[in-house]
Amino acid sequence: MSNEILLKNCSLFDPVQGIDGETVDIAIRDGRIVESVGSKATIINLHHRLVMPGGVDLHSHILGSKIGMARTMMPEYHRTDPVPRTDTTRAGIGAIVPSSFVIGYRYAQMGYTTVIEPAVPALKALNVWEELADVPHIDVGLLPMFSNSMITYHYLQNDDLSGLAAYIAWILRKTGGMGVKVVNPGGTYAWAHGMNVRELDTTIPDWDLTPRKIIRGLVEAVESLGLPHPVHLHPNNLGKVGNVETTIAQLEAVRDIKGHNGRKHIIHLTHISFDSLGMMDEGVPEWKYVSSGGLELAEYANKNDHFTVDLGQITFGPAITMTGDGPFQFSLYQMTHNKWSNLSVDVELPGGAGIVPYIYNPRSPANAVQWAIALEYALSIDDVWRCVMTTDSPNAGPFTQYPLVLSWLMSREQRKIWADKIHPFAKERSTLMDIEREWSFYDVAISTRAAPARILGLQNKGHLGVGADADVAVYDIVPVKIDLAKNPDRILSAFSTSFLTLKRGEVVAKNGVLAGDGPRQVHTIHPQLDPALWNRINHELEDLINRFYVHSFHNYAVPSRYRENMEQRSVIQSERISP
Repeated sequence: MSNEILLKNCSLFDPVQGIDGETVDIAIRDGRIVESVGSKATIINLHHRLVMPGGVDLHSHILGSKIGMARTMMPEYHRTDPVPRTDTTRAGIGAIVPSSFVIGYRYAQMGYTTVIEPAVPALKALNVWEELADVPHIDVGLLPMFSNSMITYHYLQNDDLSGLAAYIAWILRKTGGMGVKVVNPGGTYAWAHGMNVRELDTTIPDWDLTPRKIIRGLVEAVESLGLPHPVHLHPNNLGKVGNVETTIAQLEAVRDIKGHNGRKHIIHLTHISFDSLGMMDEGVPEWKYVSSGGLELAEYANKNDHFTVDLGQITFGPAITMTGDGPFQFSLYQMTHNKWSNLSVDVELPGGAGIVPYIYNPRSPANAVQWAIALEYALSIDDVWRCVMTTDSPNAGPFTQYPLVLSWLMSREQRKIWADKIHPFAKERSTLMDIEREWSFYDVAISTRAAPARILGLQNKGHLGVGADADVAVYDIVPVKIDLAKNPDRILSAFSTSFLTLKRGEVVAKNGVLAGDGPRQVHTIHPQLDPALWNRINHELEDLINRFYVHSFHNYAVPSRYRENMEQRSVIQSERISP
């Protein structure tokens, strides 16, 4: 059998190549896009259906102990969405936090092929790699957390940027990470003292450091290493009315830092639904005074191009919040009196995870405003390449709600329908209802494919140019025959189940019917350091870890037997950092 495929008559939306709905044929050989194929290639005629590169989810919690704990805490959700076994797939559960196999299945059914787990405590990376073996069909990347680590603080307090960069490189190499996650810098560490740190220049307990110094130091270290993905920031003061000012202050604090090789974007701001709460004039930081800060953040973004964002769009209904921001989770528990877990093993580590189930109520004034924030931002910015559509799954809603989010972005009519159903604060305290803009297919392809791949530095993802991975999503829509803005229900049906999903040239889903397994990789970054610096950091970390933590230095590395079958390692040259 030929390993060549020709997809004929594709209505392709591929912003990296500047293709905006043109009819093209796509040739595939050995899992890659090629110029042409031979006469024996398998031909699939798509009859002008909508074709995009496979979706890239830049921020979705799918792995790790927090996911396992969430499943344990909410068994009542499991019975709402049982997933039966088929001839090609395993049984499981869906709902808010699907079981491991079902996570891969549902992403593939939606046309997504790459997902980033954005919060991995280094010590628990082995657990994550064990789970990865049970997540089919999608490529994965991992972001270890660094901002509440005593080792990070040790190097920052000693003004040792080389040591900090080497520590980051060591963790990425030993645990299989691809970037640096920052969560409530200093605040989660303060949580071990029963405190939080909300402002940029507040000194954290035990150290002569502030969130400003922590963020700046980590951004400078990442840029000195030349990591493809910039610092991934969950800012301080999450979930506090008026926190858009804190968020902009944190972005402003790093604006002068020079990017590696002149790159503009040096920081990625995540889940803005929680970070961009405005406050009414003459108000105080209480929920009755909340307003949307989406427009204010968009106006800042339109004037400053050093950062990118993902939305973390609220979708209403049940969700499960989980974050390394332990103090925020405790305050959410106090507000809801719902279940709450703080993973105790994280207290001395760069995790501090908390888990609180939450239901976004459309009649809640606060939730209505939160719904408007990310939409207002996405529809007000000039550059969609700096805006990635997510729900921070499962925090603002499960990733399976992406078609609903797209319907709000693509259809003003759909926004009006929903705004009439929810609390009037959404209309009164945002400009969302005044915005006429509707995202096009091209905008969707940027925000869900091209932009996240570029922001992550995944050169073979997010496009279908020659040499790219043959990750392809086909949707059962002929773009020239339908105005989706006037048919929002069609947006929901089309993007919920792909007509075809190909993963590296293999059909893994067709009209929702799944293949049993498919090719997958874990993308990791391997910074190559000067040998003297590598020797130094190994020696110092053994002392620091054994001195600061109860866990042994030798427990951190994920053994190669867990990684060798899935790891796609990218080596970057970071030898220029002085020992």
